[in-house]
Amino acid sequence: MNENLITMASKPLKLIPAWMQGAGLGLFLAHVLENNPEFKERLEEIDDNYFLFESTDTGQKFYLYVKDKNITVKLHHKDEPDVVMKGEFPVLVGLLLSKVDPDNVFFSRRLEISGNTATALCFKNILDSIE
Repeated sequence: MNENLITMASKPLKLIPAWMQGAGLGLFLAHVLENNPEFKERLEEIDDNYFLFESTDTGQKFYLYVKDKNITVKLHHKDEPDVVMKGEFPVLVGLLLSKVDPDNVFFSRRLEISGNTATALCFKNILDSIE
């Protein structure tokens, strides 16, 4: 999936309710976990952590909660997330699909990362393991 296609897909997202987007993301992540057992096993390394993904161009936010080798998508979370990743929609989707190099988008300032650096680095390494 190229970046232009991802960019085009971001435009209608502004019209789709967040709960529907969250459900779609949850289904997508369940598919990734089902088809990548090594990825699922490695989630144990970041167990019990919240990740906030914030799309700067669409205004959407999603929390991903990693627990017991599963990922749950949440629209809201009352506490501070362990890691915050901010960037344009194509960058965030590219990360989850392993279509962009996390180091490249971080150092080119297309991705902002804050929070627990060790957890963020571990998550990056796990994403790199997706086939």
